[in-house]
Amino acid sequence: MHRLDPTWSSPKAIVALIKAEYRDVCCYNDDQVFEVVPTGGTTWTATIGSEQDIRYRVVGRGQVAGREATCLTAADGALIRCAYAAPGSPEEQELKRREEQKQKDKPRAAPPDLGDLTAYPPEQLAELNRRIGEEINRRLKGG
Repeated sequence: MHRLDPTWSSPKAIVALIKAEYRDVCCYNDDQVFEVVPTGGTTWTATIGSEQDIRYRVVGRGQVAGREATCLTAADGALIRCAYAAPGSPEEQELKRREEQKQKDKPRAAPPDLGDLTAYPPEQLAELNRRIGEEINRRLKGG
């Protein structure tokens, strides 16, 4: 049993918040919010799914009227996204880490095709050569 301090928002208010913040996953077809339970003095978890299948959980902190984080997770607990993450919060740090990982995993864009170089006049080739040399030097210096 948890002592709720401050007083908790009503389950109906939490369900309305979930429907507003995660309208793409809740609640259409047979999906609904099945339960809203306290998991600590200021935290709660809501279960979303159908009678046959739990699909998501929403984990929240604080009052509905405040702008504390609520995060959507898969049924297995994997973080999908947060509706709001306060600066410096664990949720914000996790979202930043995931975004950085996405950037690292993103395939690099292929360099533009310059076409047939024989069609370039000597001045243009010289300019391309100069720019390539500058870029190589910049990268080798770590800048």
